[in-house]
Amino acid sequence: MKKIFMMALVASALLYSCKDDGSKNNTAITEIVEELSVKQFKLGDKLDINYSNLENIDQINVVVDGKEIPNGSTITKDLIGLGNHSITINFLKGTEVLNSREFTFLVLGDAPATPWKYEIVNTYPHNNKYFTQGFYYKDGYIYEGTGLRNETYLAKYQLGATTTENEYKVVDDIFGEGITELDGTIYQLSWQDRIGFKYDQNFNKQAQFNMPGIVMEGWGITTIGKDLAISEGTQRIHFFDKDFNYKRTIQAVDDKNAYSRLNELEFKDDLIYANIYETNSIIAIDYSTGQVKGIIDLSELKPKQTNPQADVLNGIAFKGENMLVTGKKWDYIYEINIIK
Repeated sequence: MKKIFMMALVASALLYSCKDDGSKNNTAITEIVEELSVKQFKLGDKLDINYSNLENIDQINVVVDGKEIPNGSTITKDLIGLGNHSITINFLKGTEVLNSREFTFLVLGDAPATPWKYEIVNTYPHNNKYFTQGFYYKDGYIYEGTGLRNETYLAKYQLGATTTENEYKVVDDIFGEGITELDGTIYQLSWQDRIGFKYDQNFNKQAQFNMPGIVMEGWGITTIGKDLAISEGTQRIHFFDKDFNYKRTIQAVDDKNAYSRLNELEFKDDLIYANIYETNSIIAIDYSTGQVKGIIDLSELKPKQTNPQADVLNGIAFKGENMLVTGKKWDYIYEINIIK
């Protein structure tokens, strides 16, 4: 995949503070940090920091993503998980911190992402005025959320139809993003406006909500059981309950890279399918760990569009076992059978 954005290993310490003024420990600690920074950790590895050769240091304190963990801990999906993590190591004599280093490290998956093939089984019209941001299928209907300021809509139409049965225009200054449905309520995100909306089935707005602080920007959203999963344009997907109480975060990673710019999302059979923004690819992510299982290259689809304003692939839904895909201002929706 030429355009998948990778999160590189961070090979240098970002910050450090020293209280042992010029001690030989500084060089030794720098070597420890550099080794950890470039090491390719996997689930099941131990985060074991050897400090036995340091002078006047009798213990260390290890903090990963703000949580203290014992030195020598095994890396698991629950304790640390896949992806990039911040770590602080405090080197102590008794209770006094003599040296402290902060840096990041990457935990990779245990298997490569497999290229998946597909076949087109049907083609349907798509309203090419729609800058597709959110997309799902239910009971014969497509529900679509669009973006661009002054062009943000929520729409409902029968798959294959050229006219909408319901269309709601969001206020002009909002840039719409992903949509999903949970317990009969339709959720719609905005991009950088840090708000979202809840609607009933007739598109009557029920409430406006603030974007949770942990989410950098609103990109994609999907429903997983009773939870909402939100992408933010990074490799992270955050999970919340229906009231946006935070539950957990995963990062999309295979055995070599982290996959950034996750956009529109859809959930099916324990996998989150995500468009990678500004690529022609969709990845399949284990919703429990973040391990990227498969990659679908849909490069052949965009050239089939006749609209000169047709933009990137963005739009995933499921119709039974088949996937429906489209893009921003595309002329068509494609029903595809995925061959794993």
